[in-house]
Amino acid sequence: MNWKRTFAIVFSFSLVVSILSSFFGVFYWSALGSSYYGKIPLQSADKLLKFAKVVNKSVVYSFDIFWAMEPGKTRVQAYVEGIKCKNSNYTLEVIVMDGRIFKNSGKFSFLIKRKDTFLYLHVKVTIPNTCVVNQSLRGPGVIIYAKNE
Repeated sequence: MNWKRTFAIVFSFSLVVSILSSFFGVFYWSALGSSYYGKIPLQSADKLLKFAKVVNKSVVYSFDIFWAMEPGKTRVQAYVEGIKCKNSNYTLEVIVMDGRIFKNSGKFSFLIKRKDTFLYLHVKVTIPNTCVVNQSLRGPGVIIYAKNE
């Protein structure tokens, strides 16, 4: 085989693979979502809360959520599942892309207006050391539900 024929075969093969992957890739990417649901697990919360009692501190979890989503008015609902508090409740703080802060203890929702094709949230959960983890199979976690209106 000469080098011209080898080059032509390799070029043809790579062209076919490129076209096929482009074709199937178009069907893989779906339209932007209009609603999303997520549970972010609070890893080792029971051990951290036991340690927090000893040192008299609170446990803080912080994470980011990034979802591809249709622009427009979006209702976001947030709460913590699987944590039981005695004296003082946990604090859930959600910071949106424009810097607004939504802070509450318990289940709450808020409405934001977005022009971007994504939803970005920074979430911070502060759990006082008087709280305990409810025993369940799923464990504690932060529930975030976002839906366009």
